[in-house]
Amino acid sequence: MRPADYYLKTDDRSSDWAGRASEQGFAPVASVIEAASPFISSGKRVLDIGCQGGHQLALLRDRFDEAHGLDIAPYTNMWSHFSDINFLVHDVDAEQIPFPDAHFDTIIATNVLEHVFDVFGFVSEVSRLLKKGGTCVLSVPNVAEIRRVASVIRGRVPVTGGDQYPFTPEQGWDGQHLHYFTPSAVSELLASHDLKIAETLIIGRFPKIKRVWLSGLSSSIDIVAIRV
Repeated sequence: MRPADYYLKTDDRSSDWAGRASEQGFAPVASVIEAASPFISSGKRVLDIGCQGGHQLALLRDRFDEAHGLDIAPYTNMWSHFSDINFLVHDVDAEQIPFPDAHFDTIIATNVLEHVFDVFGFVSEVSRLLKKGGTCVLSVPNVAEIRRVASVIRGRVPVTGGDQYPFTPEQGWDGQHLHYFTPSAVSELLASHDLKIAETLIIGRFPKIKRVWLSGLSSSIDIVAIRV
């Protein structure tokens, strides 16, 4: 099966939030966008890679002259609610993202990097597309979280994307996550492509406690990086 064919099952991918898709201000990762918002300046263009229904992009739409979202599969019904956003169906592993160098002020890539085949190629594209001084909002699951480390010690797979364990054919192996990341690995990966972490976001409950030991207590790695 081609990746595009799997991801065409958009109903399955959005089943846990599709019922809220038409709510004003709703977004599956609204907490990340809200936390990153103070670090995102207004500009000409914003791109959301792996935009799904376009909801997180809509939260930032008013800050930019143009808003673009792309996904490997069409979310036609949801996209129809956002007439002022330009949507594109595109497989980032198959070919270069069709925009010129240094075209965007901000790029959003939440819960995408763990799905692509070529991690280095993807980050290279983000670096190419961002203007110098531009902002990238990136989120990936954190495999170093203590509960996931405990799973490995017990001889189990560290669940980062699956809804249940053991995994099932319907949800795919760990939600079709192909790669695993730690905070230090993400920092090194971004730095090798001229992306410097400007802020590590604390998402969810108990932020003060999480900040003490973020790599072990946070289930995700949520950062704002600057193109240098």
